[in-house]
Amino acid sequence: MARKWSSTRDRESSGWNMMLCGIVMSLLLSTGCRWRHGVPEGSPGHVSDANQACATLSCSAEEQLQTDGRCAPSCQCGRYTFTEPAYDEYDIHALRSWRLVNPIEELPGDPFSEATLEREDTQGYCAAVPVDPSPQVRTYRLETFPTERAARAAGGQVTHSGRCGACSSFQDLAVYIEQKDLNRAGRLCGLRGTPGSKGQLICFEKLGFTDACAQIWSFNVDHTRAECFGTCTATIPTKHKRPDGSLNPCLACDEENSGPVFKAIAGRTRRRSGLSSSIARPCLDAQGEPAVYPAEHYYFSERSSRAHH
Repeated sequence: MARKWSSTRDRESSGWNMMLCGIVMSLLLSTGCRWRHGVPEGSPGHVSDANQACATLSCSAEEQLQTDGRCAPSCQCGRYTFTEPAYDEYDIHALRSWRLVNPIEELPGDPFSEATLEREDTQGYCAAVPVDPSPQVRTYRLETFPTERAARAAGGQVTHSGRCGACSSFQDLAVYIEQKDLNRAGRLCGLRGTPGSKGQLICFEKLGFTDACAQIWSFNVDHTRAECFGTCTATIPTKHKRPDGSLNPCLACDEENSGPVFKAIAGRTRRRSGLSSSIARPCLDAQGEPAVYPAEHYYFSERSSRAHH
C-alpha cells in the first residue's frame, strides 16, 4: 500500500513540476516578446509582431555569448528554420578563386547626393550563374532573377535576396564572411580621413572589397557622418541594442538615413546573404517573411563536396 501511495505521490510531483516548467517558460517567452517590442512600429530597429514566432534574434556566435542567448546565428521561427553554416578559410579561398565575367563598374558619383538619389529595391534574387566552372578557369556571371525558380532554371544559384549590386560578387562575399564585425571595420575606416578622403576609401579596398563595393561603403560612411555625427558621438559607449531590443540611436540613425540607398546600390547585405553579424537583428520582416535569407555559400562544384562539411 505504501508503495502504491509513493507511486501516486511521484506522479503528482511530476505533474506539478511539468506545470511549473510550463509557467516559467511562458513567463520567459512573454518577457522575450516585451524585450523585442519596446519601440514604435515602423521606426528603425523595431522588431515586428511576426517575430513572436522566433525563439531568438539573429546574431553572430560571438555576440550570442555576450547576450545570454537572446540571439543566435540561426533562425527558429515556426516553419522557417535556418542555421548559418560555419564557414572556414577553405570556403573563403574557394570564393576568391572564382572570376566574375560581368563585374560592376565603378560608381559614377555619390549615390546619396540629390542628383543621383536611389531608393531601396528589394525585388528579385541575385544569382551566380557558372560560365566555365572547370577547376582551371572558374568563371561566373551575376544576374538578377524575378524568382528563385527562374534562377535555378537558368542554372544559377541564389547568392543573396534582392537585386544584384556593387557588393554582390564572390570577392565581396568573402570579405563579409571574413570580417565578422563590418560595423566596427567601417568605423575604423571612417577614422582614416575626412569625407571623401582617399584614405577612407583605400581602407575599405584593403579589406578586400571590389572597387565599387569599397566606394558604396565609403559613401555610406560619409553620409552617416553628415546625418548622424551628433547622435553617434553621444552614443559611442553604448551597445548596439538597447534593453528593449531596438537599435541604439546611432545605428537607428544610420539605418533610417543611409540604409535604403546603401541596400539599393550594394545589393548584398549580411542578412540578405544569410550571414549573422555583431548586431542582433530580427529573423522575419513585418510581413512574416524571412529577413535573413537562407543562403549557403558553397557554389557549383564546391557545393557538393562542402555542403555537409
